[in-house]
Amino acid sequence: MHPNFRKKQVIQLSCKFCDLCVCKRGMKAVLLADTAVQLFSTDAPSQGRVSPIGKSYSTKTCKCRICDIACTTCGNVVGYQVIVPCRPCLDSCNNGHLFIFQSSAIYAQERINISGNEVMRWDSLPELPDDICEAEDDDFWEIECCR
Repeated sequence: MHPNFRKKQVIQLSCKFCDLCVCKRGMKAVLLADTAVQLFSTDAPSQGRVSPIGKSYSTKTCKCRICDIACTTCGNVVGYQVIVPCRPCLDSCNNGHLFIFQSSAIYAQERINISGNEVMRWDSLPELPDDICEAEDDDFWEIECCR
């Protein structure tokens, strides 16, 4: 990760439609092709919480190949995954994250560090895969009860 991003806050991201935590390793970000667009990004969404849907596509603003991702609980689209980044995006100053979440589909909450007194920063984030939350038994029963 580029040093400019190491001091950024870690954000927990939840689906706005059903409140499922889809990622606890989020970062505030902007769209590289249009920096006026506010987003969230991650290097790894929480296991089993989002899933790719539909075919991959490119946008008019760049040649990256992307695929929409949806919340696995409610099925709503919450963002997209960059499948193949284009050269201009790779060459720009970026955080290396390939999962992008739309601010209109996500609730964001600052993640507190292990001591419980400060917001966690990316330079103190636990390594993968230790930091990906998996469905706990309580989550399973809450999801099943809602079906």
